[in-house]
Amino acid sequence: MEKLILLFAIISFSAVAGVSENATKPVTLVALQKDSAQYLNICKAAEGDCDNETDIWTVKNKNDIFYLTLPQLQLMKIKKEGEVYSKIIMWDFSKGNEIESGLDDELTKNDVYIYPALYPLNKTKMAVALVSKWSTSYSGGGREEEYANFMMINNDGSYQLAFKNIPFSSREMIRACFTEDDYAKKSHCHDESWSILNLKITDEAKEFYSWKFITKSYSWPAFTDKASAQMKTNERIAYPFQLQLQSNK
Repeated sequence: MEKLILLFAIISFSAVAGVSENATKPVTLVALQKDSAQYLNICKAAEGDCDNETDIWTVKNKNDIFYLTLPQLQLMKIKKEGEVYSKIIMWDFSKGNEIESGLDDELTKNDVYIYPALYPLNKTKMAVALVSKWSTSYSGGGREEEYANFMMINNDGSYQLAFKNIPFSSREMIRACFTEDDYAKKSHCHDESWSILNLKITDEAKEFYSWKFITKSYSWPAFTDKASAQMKTNERIAYPFQLQLQSNK
């Protein structure tokens, strides 16, 4: 199966007609080049915690705060003052954050990672997404799914679960061509489906912002042009730390 390309769309909803000016959006983190002098200097400040799988991120147009994502599911915050980099906080998500696929026993979990974005919970609190990847292979196809736990991060290195087991992305391919003639005649030889999560985060003058989870699901039948793919949208609204998501439809 082709590697799933995560298309987690972070949209500025304030630019959409009819949306309240109180809408906010996730903060995208931008990766530093691993061979850059700045990357190496930050790694020194991390006191040897960097390795080949360590990524360093910053907020676009800001150059004083950096985040390291480590393969052990650790997130480190580094601050720059003058020319000096120093470690200020470490969050360790390596234990107690299991995510279930929620569907069946067919899928196998093969990775967990920290998605490079910060998600506003209120005016002072942010969350990060711990994304769990599940997959299985078919003959000529396969299925991949991602689920996220959104964790509120605190300034003392602690964290709290704000949203649990949220469908983050998915893709499935099922082979529909089986003979040489099939492959010779048909340009699209798979039934394909995929889904993408979008977020709309709104300040409603409450303790926490409301989150609208907007999942767009696509279906592209075999032997058809991609223009024939169909899309469905599911929307659910919840506040951080609620146990259940509630549909707004």
